[in-house]
Order: sequence, then C-alpha cells, then structure tokens
Amino acid sequence: MTSIKTFTFIDESGALNPIQDGKSYFGIGAFKHTKQIELLERLHPVYEGLCNELKKDETRVEFSFKSTTSKSINYDIAFLDNLNGDYDWEFNCLYFDCNNKSFIKPSNHIQRWEKYVSYIKMLIERNIWITEETVVIADYQRRPKDSRKRIEFVEQDIAKVYNILQTESHGVLPVQVSDMLLGGYLYSLNPDSGDKEGNKTRIAQKVLELKRKVGKNKFNCWEVDWSK
Repeated sequence: MTSIKTFTFIDESGALNPIQDGKSYFGIGAFKHTKQIELLERLHPVYEGLCNELKKDETRVEFSFKSTTSKSINYDIAFLDNLNGDYDWEFNCLYFDCNNKSFIKPSNHIQRWEKYVSYIKMLIERNIWITEETVVIADYQRRPKDSRKRIEFVEQDIAKVYNILQTESHGVLPVQVSDMLLGGYLYSLNPDSGDKEGNKTRIAQKVLELKRKVGKNKFNCWEVDWSK
C-alpha cells in the first residue's frame, strides 16, 4: 500500500492554569496538508500584504488570532480564504475547559510541558490516516531542563511520524493557519471572552464557515472528557 506523505503543523491556545473564573478553554490544533508548497504560494502574497500594511519587516509579523487588529483583520480573513476550494488539507483539534472540576491542573512548569507533549501525541494518534507518513512541525515551547520528556518521543512512539521539530511560529505560515483555525474555533465556544472591535468574532465566523463547508471528515474538533 502506497503511503501518503503529509506535513502536520501544530499550535496550542489557552492556559492550562487559567487565572480567570468561568470557562477557559485550552486546545491543541493540527493542520495537515499534502501539497504544502502550493499552499505557501497562495499564502505568501497575503503575508507580504500584511507586512506592508503594518509597515514591519517579516521577522516581526505573523498571523495570530489573539493579536488580530483592525489593521490586520482583512488580511486575516484573506489568509483563511485560501483554504476555500482546497481539498488537500485537514484540521483536527482537541480541547477542554481547564476550569472543569474533572481536569487535574498541572502544578508546575514541568507538568505543563509534559502534558503538552502528551496532548500532541494524543491528537496525532487519534487522527493519523492508515496510509499516512507525516512530519510534525510544532510551535516552539521550551522544555524544562528537569523534564525527561522530550518532544522527540512523539516520533518514537508513533511509527507513522517520521520526524518532528519545533520552530518559531512567525517563520512558518501553516503553523499560523493552525493558530487561526484553533483560536477561531475555541473563541466560538466562549464568545463572551472579550472582543471590543469584533475582529475575533469575524475570524470565528470564517472558521465555522470553513468547518461547515469541508465537513466532519476534514475539520474535526474533539472535546476531552476527563471524567471518563
């Protein structure tokens, strides 16, 4: 059986130890593509437009759900619009409310890191295709020196992952796609979490529109039930 080569781009959103009361979602998103070069050719002109609009060089600009502004919003929407009519991508995420009583919060930075690695593994194992081989590229998170759990364990434990690395998200546009899809979806679950200008609402609406268009086989969101 011929394997399908993919790249899987990982990003996270939210805090495992939230300081606010009420619902506070944490999620890991995985944006997968089989023709990432063609995707980049479409995304990069939008990125260049955003750099020109903000009058900043490329080392200081990225598409980010939490940092969207009135100056970036039209570019943010155009960025996501590149997924319309593209049948070579898939987005999967796991999420949960960190203030849910069934969730055991990490008590220190080592536990936060180790949970993060475990969630990446959990998400990939749940959604990897039978015929797939993938390279995982994750937004950079610092591993505490006292932790023996390395992100390379994802590759060692999942045979269909044949390489994994961490990189700064501002240099990898598909990681930023994962950021926008995940952030928009999580915001749609808790729309009262603050949006004075309405920019986050617009992105969330675009994300839900994409989710409806591609259907559950292409856009899957899994809420973890810690009570089981």
